[in-house]
Parts: sequence; C-alpha cells; structure tokens
Amino acid sequence: MQINISNKEFIFTLKSRRTVGLLYTVNFIRMKKSLLLIFFCCAVRCDVCVAQAGEWAWMKGDSIPNSLGVFGTLGVPDLLNTPKSLYEPAEFKDAQGRFWLFGGVNNFFTSVYNTFWMYDKSTNEWTWEGGSTTANQPGVYGTKGVPSVNNHPGARGWGVLTWVDNNGLLWLFGGVAYDSQGDYGYINDLWNYNISTSEWTWVSGSNLCHQYGVYGTQGVPDTANHPGRRGETNATWVDDDNALWFFGGFDGIYSWNDLWRYNPSTNEWTWMNGSDTCCQSNSYGILGVSSPSNHPGPRWTYSKWRDSQNNFWLFGGYTNFGAVNDLWKYDPVTNEWTWMSGSPVVNDLGTYTAICDSSAVNFPKSRYENRACWTDYEGKFWLFGGRHWSYGEVYNDLWYYDPSTNEWTWSSGSSGFNDSGIYGTKGVPDINNQPASSIGSVGWIDDSCQLWMFGGFYLSGYYSNALWKYIPGCGSCKILPQTSFAASVTTICEKFCMEFFDQTNHNPTSWQWNFLGGDPSTSTDQNPTNICYNSPGMYDVTLITTNANGNDTLTLYNYITVYPTPPFPSITQVDYTLTSSPASSYQWQFNSTDIPGATNQSYTILQTGYYTVIVSDANGCVNSTTVYVLISDIEEAMGDGSILIYPNPSSGSFMVEWLNGLMAGEVSVEVVNTLGQIIFSSTEKISSTNRTKEIELHNAANGVYFLKIKSQNISLKKKIIIIN
Repeated sequence: MQINISNKEFIFTLKSRRTVGLLYTVNFIRMKKSLLLIFFCCAVRCDVCVAQAGEWAWMKGDSIPNSLGVFGTLGVPDLLNTPKSLYEPAEFKDAQGRFWLFGGVNNFFTSVYNTFWMYDKSTNEWTWEGGSTTANQPGVYGTKGVPSVNNHPGARGWGVLTWVDNNGLLWLFGGVAYDSQGDYGYINDLWNYNISTSEWTWVSGSNLCHQYGVYGTQGVPDTANHPGRRGETNATWVDDDNALWFFGGFDGIYSWNDLWRYNPSTNEWTWMNGSDTCCQSNSYGILGVSSPSNHPGPRWTYSKWRDSQNNFWLFGGYTNFGAVNDLWKYDPVTNEWTWMSGSPVVNDLGTYTAICDSSAVNFPKSRYENRACWTDYEGKFWLFGGRHWSYGEVYNDLWYYDPSTNEWTWSSGSSGFNDSGIYGTKGVPDINNQPASSIGSVGWIDDSCQLWMFGGFYLSGYYSNALWKYIPGCGSCKILPQTSFAASVTTICEKFCMEFFDQTNHNPTSWQWNFLGGDPSTSTDQNPTNICYNSPGMYDVTLITTNANGNDTLTLYNYITVYPTPPFPSITQVDYTLTSSPASSYQWQFNSTDIPGATNQSYTILQTGYYTVIVSDANGCVNSTTVYVLISDIEEAMGDGSILIYPNPSSGSFMVEWLNGLMAGEVSVEVVNTLGQIIFSSTEKISSTNRTKEIELHNAANGVYFLKIKSQNISLKKKIIIIN
C-alpha cells in the first residue's frame, strides 16, 4: 500500500495477488473512504446529550473492536458462533425473518471475505452457512444460469447491492470483488441464492471485474443490456412484478445516477432513468412536485426504502461535491422522481430540535455510508449513523421519516459525532445503552417491529461485529400482520388440486385468498384445500391477512406452475407383446393393478385381461390407455384327452369335438361364468356320425368362462376365454 498526500490529493494503490486491482486518484475533500486518515486525531464530542426515548440492547458479538469471530462447524448453529468484525457486508432478510450476511471488509480494508452467515433471532444463534474463513477468495462461477453447490461469488464488499425477491431468492450484484481469475476490482456480476437447495447461481454480467455497461435504449429491455461495474450503493428495491431495481453508485472512478430494472423471468436488464454518462448534476425541480426532468445527481447512496404505494425512496449520499441530506421518491408507474425533503445544498448541517419531536423543520445532517436503514410496519422510514463530508465526523443518531406527514423525527443518539457508545449488559435493553458512531453497518426489522443492526467501522480504525437491537420508544409502530404462506406443491399437472397453508405472523384474524387460474378462485379459509387448476400456465397467488391493527398483502408471482396433460398413449400389439407410444416413463397394469417391474415401453402379456399403460412426460404429468387382450390359445383337454376344442375368437364361438369311441351316448354341455351362473346349456347325442358341437356365445361379455361336460363315462371342466 502506498500513500502520497500533496496538494490535497492522494493515490491509493491496492495490489491483489496477481494484478494491481484498484487505482484511485481522488480529490481529498471528495474521498469516500477514510482508511488512510485514521491517524487524524478526531476528538469525541457531544453537542446534545439527552436521555433516549427508546432502548438499545447489545445482543451478540464483542464490545471490543476487530474481533476474529467464531466460525464453529459449517452448517451448525451455536450460541458461541459469531462473524468477524465487518464493514459493509451484503445483507438479506428471508421470508422466515432470519438475517443473512455475505462478505464484508476489515483489516484496514485489505481483507475481503466471501463468508456466508445466517442469524436466527428465535435461538439467538449464528450459523456459518458457506464461503471461506480466509480472505480474498476468487469466485467460482460455474455455468451461467445453472445452480450448483460448488458455485460461490468471490470475496467482496464496498456497497454490494442486495435484494430478496417475492419468491424468497436472495440476490446480490457487484461491489468490489475478487473475480474468477483472482483479480480485484469493481464488478457487475449478478447472483442468486436458493435457501432451500443451498445453491448459488451466476445469473448475469461478467465473471471478470472492470466491465463497462451496455445501456441500449432507455425503457427498452434487451438481453444485450447490462449495467457496468458498480458498488457503493444500497439503493435497491423489488417491485410488485418481482423485478429488481437499483440506482446510482460508484465504479471506482466515477459516480452515477442511472436507474436500472432487472426482470428475472426474462433475464433482461432495462435502463429506466438517469444518464448513461457519469458525473451529472442534481435536477431538483420544485419541492414535492414530480417531473420527468427531475433526477437525483450521481452519488454513493446508502439509505433506501419502499412505501405502501410501491414508490421507491432514497436519502443522502456522497455526490461529486459533498454529502447531501436530500430525500427523493421515485414512482415506477410514471417513471418520475420527486424531491421530497432536505436541502439542495451540499454538506447541510440539518436541524435537531428534541428527541421524539416530529417537525416539518427537522431533518438529518448531510451524510453517506448510512447503509443501516429500515421500513417499519406502519410505513415509517428509519436510518442510523453515517458520516458527514468531513472525514472526522461519524454519527450514531437514529431518525425516522413519516411519508404520510412528510416529517422527520430524531429518535435516538447524539446530535454530535464520534460517540464511543455504551454497551451495557449483553441481552438487556437499557435507556442508557447506545451503539458507537459508525459507518457501513447493516440492519433489518423483526416481526415485533424492533430494529436490528450489525457491524460497521469507526474512524479510529475499529471494525465491529456487535449485533444490536433497538426497541422503539417514539415512533413505535402498531404491529400489522406479516403475511406469509406456502402451498402443498408449487408445480402440478392440469386437473389436479392442492392445499395452501397460512404462515402469517402477528395474530391474523381474517384471510382473503386470490388464486389466479384456480378453481375456486378465492377463499376466506385460513388454510384452503382442494384448489384445482384446470388449465396449463403460471399463476399468481395473493393472500391478504388482517389483524386488529390493519392488513398486509403478499403476492407470489408465477408461484404455481401448471403443466399440460400429455396425450393419450396408443398401444400396438404384435403377437402377445404390447407396445406404448413414446413417453418419458411407463407403468403397465393388469386389471388395474401395477405389474411389478413392467416399466418399459413394451410388455409381453401372460394372460387374458385388461391391460393399462400409464405414461408420464418430462414434467411428471400422466395419462393412460386400457385395452382388453385375449390369449387365444385355449387350454388343452383335461382328464383323459377325450375332447378337442377349436377356438374361433373372431366369431365369438368355439367347436367341441368328442373323439370317436371314447365317448358315446347322451352328453350334457354347460358354460358357466366365474360366479357359477349358467350362460349356455344343451344335451347332445354323441355317435360315430355326430361328434362335434359348435357353441356360440355372442351375447357373453369378454372374459373367463368354464366349459362343463358330463356323460356316463366322464366328467370334465375346462377354462375357456371369450372375446367378441
């Protein structure tokens, strides 16, 4: 590492194992990272020290900095496990409310990780889920679009973009990473992780760093489009159509204000808004008024939210000229930005009145690196910490914004900077507890409307692995239901039915289900059964749950896949071998019972009866055809061989011949079915000139019968088979 400081500029060169990974020449007052300025003596001060209305609790991790963590055994949760101290890991919250971390940075920003962690609040345990315990690992990409347990993204940090989509997949894009060749730099790869299979999939972008974007035509998706290398942004959202969005960021040289949308179902990127060139200026327009000409300027952005009307919001960031505290709203329907709050002037000092004082004149100081942000169940937006344009000022203030009133409220922390924090007793909330001023922390909200925050970096050179929980005082919210559900299966064949199971938290009292393509199409049962799908396609399922405080809606898009039934198979017969038309698999049955081992396309029959072939296609959908087959060879005569029987199946009759001299006189002939019922009866006179009798059974059903013959000298019973 080489440091040169002169004329308010410095060059930071970080060499990877193979190449020079990053080269920055940045004006001193615009430099984002202050890792080289930790030798500056920054006095800790408190402009306004007041009792806090809410309570913080130190839950896990260490109160001392730069912890090495405890990995334990891969895949095994343990109360002793904890990640390393990390700055700017990638974060996710899954559908079960568990918190996931990937990657992150420490050791004066020289050690970057690809470790994957999961925290379960219900057990207070971390689990090391994947990745390496050692730093700076290259990515293993595999084949694009193909999941594998062997795949994993390379070590990365510095503002990785993350999403959790409506189907529960975890997504990440970019950051500063080690690529497939072990080179280090800003990257544009897109990955998803399937929790149920523990598999990563490289979905889009390059497996090499330093790639430029392909913008195409604004508003037009194309498989050739893709964003360029990007990091230093957490402005990411998921829309109602399960598309992934992100705004702005930094590519190692320039700042951007482009807005992108990715459609997972088509694997296409769309450049939606902003510029395809760097370094644009802000265009604020009129406060509170949307316009096609409005847009935020390029910035490193760290606070973002989505409101109940599906608008996207972002706050602050570091622009080309300094830190800002402007608040913006984006409407995906109109494709327009609105400047909602804050100052258009960089490095604004904000306004702090009093803890819990909601006011139209309140708003936080200009800041960036405030990645820890939350949306509560009443739709209020929260943010913690960050740093001002001055490298020596790092905050621990907690704010929330109410979109319904357009007001900010200072909820907790100091209005000063560089607070050292008070940990208190682990696991015990206290009004005096307070996290230290930090940047690059990450957070999520739990089912009880409590805010959780992990890690971060302090300008004194300290990295944290502390996990904090905040129990709101002012700004506490009514807890709405948190809708969740599952189906007994998600892929079926047409004409089949399924069950659905409500998994909603927070005591729902009513349920409204909507089954697109289903029969019935709606239900108010908590756990609907016998929902049938009669036509092939992909169908959404929506559940609206309600409790005493309000309702919550969850739509899982293309959640149910219905495959068509394959055509009826045809059966051909050659001698006693039956052959089905081609299919993926076969099962032969005799008289509606599976024949063990009869799973080939052909089957050689052993007896007369009904034969069915059940075929399935590649999707597991089945159809069947049944035929009746006669084995035309009637048994040879029983007893002393005094009778011969000649079948004539085509005419539904057979001929009985008594051999001359062995049977004479009067003979009775009967044909009975398997129930013993007589269907034919006659008495014959047998002589040398009358030795044959044709028996016709045209009205008899296909099946097995018994021929009984009695005379003075002999009594015989023979099995015969009839087919018309």
